[in-house]
Order: sequence, then C-alpha cells, then structure tokens
Amino acid sequence: MSHRYLILGLLMEHPMSGYDIRKHVQTALGAVANASYGTLYPTLHKLLGEGAVEVEEIPQQSRPAKKVYQITGEGRQVFLTWLKQSPSADDQTRREFLTKLYLAKYLSTDEVLRLLSVRRGHIEAAVQTLAADQGRAAEARQAWIISYALSMHKAELDWLEQIEHQIVEAS
Repeated sequence: MSHRYLILGLLMEHPMSGYDIRKHVQTALGAVANASYGTLYPTLHKLLGEGAVEVEEIPQQSRPAKKVYQITGEGRQVFLTWLKQSPSADDQTRREFLTKLYLAKYLSTDEVLRLLSVRRGHIEAAVQTLAADQGRAAEARQAWIISYALSMHKAELDWLEQIEHQIVEAS
C-alpha cells in the first residue's frame, strides 16, 4: 500500500501535522497500516514537491514551529482518482483494499459495492486455486498451510457478505 494515498485521504478530512497523521494511523488503522516517521516525512516532502499538499508553519513558544499539512486541489484529484481504481489481487492489495474501504466516505454507495465486489472476485479466485492445490499437497504440513489460507479467505468472504448486506440495508 502506498502511504501517499493514505496521507492524502487523511488530509481530505482536515489539515494535520506529521505527528497527528502518525497518531491517527496507529489508532484507527493499526491492524491495516503503519506509518513510521522514516516513511511518513519523506512521503510528505514528496507530496509537497508534487504540489499535492502544502504546509503552514505555526510558531510555538519555546519550541520549533509546528508544520501543518493541508491537501491541495491537485492532491484531492489524485486521491479521488486512486480511490476509484480497482485494486489488483495480491497480499499488498489487501491493505490497499482496507485503506480504500476506510476512506470510502468519498465514494458513492455503488462505488463502494463495486470495490467490495472486486475484492470478492479476487478472494473467490484464490479459494479455487487453494482448493485445487490442497488436493495436490505432497505432505501434511503443506496441506495445513493451504487449509489455513482457505480458512482465512473463507472468513473474508463471510465478512464481505456482511458488509455488503449492511450497505444494502442502509440504502
């Protein structure tokens, strides 16, 4: 998952300092993402150089100035374009999918349902592949790992169904 889009998505809500961004990621998205200062600040500087964010330095008494980052119009456009794109099917994409779902308040109900449907398709394909592999496992240890992966994927399919049901019920 690219931290750039997570940062842009958080800045869509309101301006934040680097510390505030890191704290929000740890608190709200700790199971999905991390944001070390070693990743966060280089990404913020890159976004600043690209014109996707701007920074305001707020003087503080007896401390260095506080840098508060704000998304620009260009940054909004970049973020919304990324948010509407369907992720591919790999493990890195799971984090990207969950990040997009977390930031989905900027999507229509149909776009959220499409995001869930695409994820469902990826997981169903993985379940089919794993089920075929399970029959060909050469030894028990391999079968155990495949069985574990199948269980995790089936649990995600159940979860996706619950989320889709909640969305349909609410609309």
